[in-house]
Amino acid sequence: MVTYTFQLENFEKWLTDFALQLHTSVTDRVLTVPGPLGEGMIIAQNVNRHFSYAVMNLKLETDLEFHRQSGAEGFLISFNQVEAPKETPIGNRPVIMPDKKNFRNDIYLADARDSASLKLSAGSTVKRLLIFCTHELAAQYLPAELFGKMSLLARENRTADNPMLISLTHRAMLKELFEIKQNDPISQFRRLSSVIHLIEKSLHSFLRQEHAVLSRTVKKTDLESMQHVEQILSSRLEGFPSLESMAHEVFMSTSKLKNLFKQVYGHTLYDYYNKSRLQRARELLMNGQCSIKQAGSEIGFSNLSHFAKAFRKEFGILPRDLVKGR
Repeated sequence: MVTYTFQLENFEKWLTDFALQLHTSVTDRVLTVPGPLGEGMIIAQNVNRHFSYAVMNLKLETDLEFHRQSGAEGFLISFNQVEAPKETPIGNRPVIMPDKKNFRNDIYLADARDSASLKLSAGSTVKRLLIFCTHELAAQYLPAELFGKMSLLARENRTADNPMLISLTHRAMLKELFEIKQNDPISQFRRLSSVIHLIEKSLHSFLRQEHAVLSRTVKKTDLESMQHVEQILSSRLEGFPSLESMAHEVFMSTSKLKNLFKQVYGHTLYDYYNKSRLQRARELLMNGQCSIKQAGSEIGFSNLSHFAKAFRKEFGILPRDLVKGR
């Protein structure tokens, strides 16, 4: 078990202090996770004295606990993609899913002055983006009314009970962020660009308070079940999983599953699956990893014309035109 207690001022200091506790060091703003803790890396950057971020991409071999004490005046936004083999206690409220892996795909807005705790269990795959912005900077760029709304929402979230679920748009942007190579000569620029874009998207959702409305109408256990179903639909892209099998995994009727998923994610189960697999095909074509035929086959299309038609309906462009414009 590794326990790290800190007061957040900025993420470069946060990472340096964490490295000292692990008896290692930070090189060029990168902490390579030492063997006893796991594998992977944590990257931190202070853009200026008002704004900093950290990117965590690691696999844990021992339990890791973070305890944040009251720190600087500012907002903390965390994007969390965590696959855990067992319960993940958050604050004083454990999330327990004994019959299946626990998936967290959510976003939190919090006030850095509030204390909070997070425990990540051994065996977890952890991908997190953490962003700190001072109140001074936010007040400079946000109208007073919106700043007040954001401040209130952040304080209400200190118990970590009101997350916003990661959307398809967020998922695609986060995937791009986590895949940036450290040896890329413009890695810092690309990473900062992704972070700013994610802030823009998430602030629109936070300010509309979509997640606050959702949390009042959907039980927490049902939200967790929908996250599990979303993970299934986003990872099994070669064929649509049967409705019955997904309902069985989350212990609910097929009718409740269909209605609840649409309420939480705004899409039917099949529409979400189809958007996910087409997004995957777009990534494959953009990266030049395969041919158009191979990309279609990879996501379950045996007919090339059907693939092209679905692709154009989703993105407004044919696969061949996307490839030509790379």
